[in-house]
Amino acid sequence: MEPLDLRTNLPRRARAELDGITFLPRSIDKVRASLPGGNVHDFKVEGFTTKMLDEMGISVADFTEAVRGATSDADVAAYVRAHAKPGGIEAWNGFVTRREIYNGDRAEAIADNPWLADHPELVYSIDFLDYVDEHGI
Repeated sequence: MEPLDLRTNLPRRARAELDGITFLPRSIDKVRASLPGGNVHDFKVEGFTTKMLDEMGISVADFTEAVRGATSDADVAAYVRAHAKPGGIEAWNGFVTRREIYNGDRAEAIADNPWLADHPELVYSIDFLDYVDEHGI
């Protein structure tokens, strides 16, 4: 896959799915941005992407090579399906879709992000990430 510049293109939404795997499209974008010629800008692979890969038993290096060598998202999804440990994808999807902002410490989240007090609808971390991207926060 070609490198991606996240200064000019946001990664895909945190809730986006590929082959039933939540956050995988966003992780592909961030890894593409980490390839030579790409630019990760204010984003990073560490965090949810590394947690996702750990949950699946796939190293960041192996995932990066899979992305680098892929011709499409479908190739990456096939790699993940073939190399994920049993139950890893299901465990990841369960975690990422239910993880609350700041692990449920709303007071700390608001202390760090005062604007969050006006958004009680933002409960889950992936929705928080999408909101931050969409509003340039």
